[in-house]
Amino acid sequence: MNYIYLSLTLFMNIFSYSENNNPNEIYGYWLNNESEVLLIQTNNTFTRSDKFSVLAEGEVEFVDNKILVYRSDTNEEYILEYYLGNETLVVMKPNSQEAWLFSRIGN
Repeated sequence: MNYIYLSLTLFMNIFSYSENNNPNEIYGYWLNNESEVLLIQTNNTFTRSDKFSVLAEGEVEFVDNKILVYRSDTNEEYILEYYLGNETLVVMKPNSQEAWLFSRIGN
């Protein structure tokens, strides 16, 4: 009985620890089908740009499998749902039912 309790406690601690950490695989360069490049840096800043200009920039925070966005270019704040695959990143657009599909292009 103690073994089951210990195993369950260990499993729950590991699960909660990984849930509270930033997903390290999300950092790097990402490209979507609109030729926009998203750079998420390890200091939790981001820039989304096209070949002409910066479209969005600011800071991000990862909480409960969501991205909290604090934009420095517009002073907007919002929460985005996301899915991180091996080489893809799907991010819901703010205030929309649409999503961006990004492919990893670099670290």
